[in-house]
Amino acid sequence: MLWSLLLAVLQPVWAQPAVRDLTQWYAQADNDPAWRTAAPGKMGKALVFDAHAPTAAPALGNQYWLRTSVAVDAPSELLGLVIWGLHSATEVYWDGALVARNGRLGASLAQEVPGTWKHVVELPRSLTQPGQHTLAIRVSDWHFAQRPLQPRITFGPAHVLEQQDFRFAASSVFIIGALITAGVFCLVLYFGSSRRASYLYLALYCLSHTVKVAFKPLYFFDAVGFGTHYVYSAIVHGAVVAGGVFLMLFLLHEFAVPRARLLTWLYLGFAALGYWLLLEGRFLVPTTVAAFAVALYAVYCKQEGSWLALAGVAGFAVCTYLGFLSLLNLGYFLGILFFIVCTTLSIGRQLARQQKLRQEAMLRSARLENQLLRKNIQPHFLFNTLTSLQELIDQNPTQATQLIDALAEEFRMISSIAEEKLIPIEDELKICQTHLRIMGFRREAEFCLETRGLSGDERVPPATFHTLIENGLTHGYGSRGQGRFVLTKEVLDGGVRYELFNDSDAAALGAVRPEGTGSRYVKARLEESFPGCWQMQSAPVADGWRVVIDIFDRKVTA
Repeated sequence: MLWSLLLAVLQPVWAQPAVRDLTQWYAQADNDPAWRTAAPGKMGKALVFDAHAPTAAPALGNQYWLRTSVAVDAPSELLGLVIWGLHSATEVYWDGALVARNGRLGASLAQEVPGTWKHVVELPRSLTQPGQHTLAIRVSDWHFAQRPLQPRITFGPAHVLEQQDFRFAASSVFIIGALITAGVFCLVLYFGSSRRASYLYLALYCLSHTVKVAFKPLYFFDAVGFGTHYVYSAIVHGAVVAGGVFLMLFLLHEFAVPRARLLTWLYLGFAALGYWLLLEGRFLVPTTVAAFAVALYAVYCKQEGSWLALAGVAGFAVCTYLGFLSLLNLGYFLGILFFIVCTTLSIGRQLARQQKLRQEAMLRSARLENQLLRKNIQPHFLFNTLTSLQELIDQNPTQATQLIDALAEEFRMISSIAEEKLIPIEDELKICQTHLRIMGFRREAEFCLETRGLSGDERVPPATFHTLIENGLTHGYGSRGQGRFVLTKEVLDGGVRYELFNDSDAAALGAVRPEGTGSRYVKARLEESFPGCWQMQSAPVADGWRVVIDIFDRKVTA
């Protein structure tokens, strides 16, 4: 069964049994002996004319005839006709003999009974002998005269015409299954990967085209009336427009295109107008060009996955165009599947790379975490602290007791949060305050920490600011008797910024400070908690030293 579905989808037009689209037609108003040419459509597949258009010749009106000549070459099987979208009721004549009716013709709106949008006519063998035959169709369209008229009439072996329906049905099932699978996969990624918006837009892109494929057979096969057909057609057209919107949103967010919000609003305006003013094919052309331009920009910026996205858009354009030329069966849908495969490969590669980086970051973090803990209890730290404690016991027993309590509290807090990925900012500040008290006892100095802009519900990697404060105390104050640290939070467009300032002697330190264990620990913790979504800068300023940590909602592009 699966093999049959694949063959139905991938079978090229030239490998399918031949059927003919009848396009060389003549039109005649009812009770008018003059026949005029009805020009074929641009695709050479459908008849395109307006029976009510104001022209130099009289309009055909609500009742008219269509006629064409059909050649039959020694048939060995039953022949048939398939008629799509010929308003609103018809009578079909083969060599003057009535062979089928669809609805009931009428001389007025009240008398006419509309038929179905598609009907199949089986021609008697006695009427299909080899040679030239005349096919004439009498039409009345009182009910749907205001609707655009683009009928299609196909002639060929009856069993082949039936197989066309099966191929389309089988292809629809295959494509719907693939689109739903891809859409669910993207939804799982969205809910499991920090709610990344581009994954949601790609899922909606898949689901919108699922709607298009699901509704098209409803009026393609079933005997639905013209009114129902136009409702389904509006749903399908809306799904195509929605798919274009979600495609652009996916590309703009996936590759962080500058002024994405402005471009989004511009495209939404175009899509709204396109739904009412443009046919499906004319809407897809500028949409594909815009998508190609965004993907090309991403390639220019050397963004990860951009080449696969560009290949996906290009493949979609090629398949759609081949389908438009009737050289590839279901070319538009195959183009969509090709684009989805390319983007899925790109997402898979990104996830694999992120997983590898996350594992490496966790290993580095674990090693540096152990180093940090050892650093906090290393012999010279304990020796200096105990020396200070001995002096305080003799000089100020009360402060000695406070130093012991603070030292025990710091070790307890660091041990309790060392294995956590993120901790509340309040716990981090308690560790910082405790460490400043210890260093104040040791150096007989006064150190303070001020905070600005914190809401209290922030979560940060453990010992991040504690480590930065320790670095500042170690490298910036020497024998100074006081010091001041200021931690500030600022909300950015798409992220948050933490700035830690200290009023150390930065001018004496120089502009370059070697990266030590503390700085490497902080960076490893940030990468573990926010992979690819952070930046850290550390440099002297006019009155001290400043460290800036930016955490973004999405991955930082190079």
